[in-house]
Amino acid sequence: MTLPINHLESCQPRTDLAPSRLISFTTGSPTFMFRSAIVTTRGWILPTLMTCGVGVMIGLPWLYQACYPIGLLGYAWLIFRAARMAGAPALLHSFVSGSVALAIAFHWASQSISDTTNLGNVLSWVVFGCLVFWEAIPFGLLGWAASCCQRWGPRWIWALVPLWIAFTTHWPKVFAWETAHAFLGFPAILQLAELAGTAGVTAAAMIAAVAVVRWGLEPSRLSAKVEASLGGSVVVVACLWGTVTLEHWRERIASAEQLRVGVVQVDPSYVESLNKMQVMSDAMEGKVDLLLWPESTLGHYHVGLDHFRDTDHTMDNAEMPNPAVDPYPRIYCDLLAGGKTYENGGKHCGPYKNTAFLMDCHYQIVDRYVKRSLMPIGEYMPFEAWFPVMREWAALDKEIVRGTDDRPLRLSTGTKVGVLVCYEDMVAANASSSTREGADCLVALVNGSAFTDSDTLKQHLQLAQLRTIENRRSLVRCAATGVSCLIQPDGTISQQLPLNTDQSMIVSVPLESKLTLYTRHGPWLSRGCTVFAMALIVVSCLKSPMVMRTLSRQPAAD
Repeated sequence: MTLPINHLESCQPRTDLAPSRLISFTTGSPTFMFRSAIVTTRGWILPTLMTCGVGVMIGLPWLYQACYPIGLLGYAWLIFRAARMAGAPALLHSFVSGSVALAIAFHWASQSISDTTNLGNVLSWVVFGCLVFWEAIPFGLLGWAASCCQRWGPRWIWALVPLWIAFTTHWPKVFAWETAHAFLGFPAILQLAELAGTAGVTAAAMIAAVAVVRWGLEPSRLSAKVEASLGGSVVVVACLWGTVTLEHWRERIASAEQLRVGVVQVDPSYVESLNKMQVMSDAMEGKVDLLLWPESTLGHYHVGLDHFRDTDHTMDNAEMPNPAVDPYPRIYCDLLAGGKTYENGGKHCGPYKNTAFLMDCHYQIVDRYVKRSLMPIGEYMPFEAWFPVMREWAALDKEIVRGTDDRPLRLSTGTKVGVLVCYEDMVAANASSSTREGADCLVALVNGSAFTDSDTLKQHLQLAQLRTIENRRSLVRCAATGVSCLIQPDGTISQQLPLNTDQSMIVSVPLESKLTLYTRHGPWLSRGCTVFAMALIVVSCLKSPMVMRTLSRQPAAD
């Protein structure tokens, strides 16, 4: 039976009724309900899943370095979606994507906060969430900027490269992350750090992502294809240069002068740890020029202590009880070990300095290095001057003060060693300043025994790895529970010890004296991007409709 056309039309939902009557009219229609469910899903659930999916793509390379192409596509997808949105939605979606990415990358942080503070599990998760949201703000700014650039014209999308570098450089962060760290699985592109630090690697990655976006926004336009091709060509040239440079440095490393270093990995928080270090060091006698013991191996000493030859002298200049009154009586070569020092009047109350002691084979303290960059939450709390109770929450019962001297320490062999303590191997400025002062190699003394999640220790290593390429200096890490390793000047890890084991190893450390462009001039690319970003902000403000109307307003006639 065929129904008349007017009958079919009468079966369609009516739109001329009041909302309440329309709802009652269509409630009984299964087709309408199904279509409404699809519209609702498409309008809310699918965009949310896409936003979270972008975050997963960006965060995945932090867990699996080989996934860096997925991370690159994640950045491209974030920018593409944001460019097609209005400013506020673009900011919100990009912020959520960044939050998901950082939550994946630093998933261990909640447990680490719980391990090292008095906050407990619930509050640790709250603090972790606040930190993630705070550090995701640059992602929100990136999305907002993409939306603005697209409104100005598709070619403005290239401005996102310097803008992103400026955002991530100057936004205050607890986790010292950069986009460059997500590309550790791509050694060729990492070699750009020699020229411009992490900003150089980030710039190459963002150029590749923006090239994809530029083509995707106008796939049929010849100009878009040309611009995307030029951007891709820049990245290809950078990769080829990195490949050639990588091979050059491998040859240079093989022929370089070597320093033999004995690395002892023992957790100093346990009883008899000092004895273990002594026994392991004895086994390397005659084979090394320098012994490394982890951070916090020794005790607390007065800054005036100049040797360990006299036990009574040491006890007079140390806090007691002190297990390291006589740290290594059978010392046979230079020994670099971590401890703390205090000034006059600071015995048993501080403030203290996190110090690396350099002792020679005569048990003389020939030099010291004091940690210059303190670890947030671990050694101080941001805003603690306004909220002193935060120190109690973070279980910070000792005041630690910063050092100011970036001089490398001179060994008995004449080699100059740039010292970094714990968190400092993630701080690019510290390694480069010591290298400018003449360091032939870098060493890092680390004590991460408070962290129970092994991913914490692994990512600490990842954040430190680019220091070697930036300055073309080897980095020897001596960590209490890991990761103790040798990182070559080309960024590759040639030797390492297993996590959470008491072991030692002997490494041959290549020495280098050449200064890179980044070492000599510092973060020049980041500074240039900052100037560009500031100029762009000024121009965009001047071109805003409100400002234009104000400037065009004529003075009233008398």
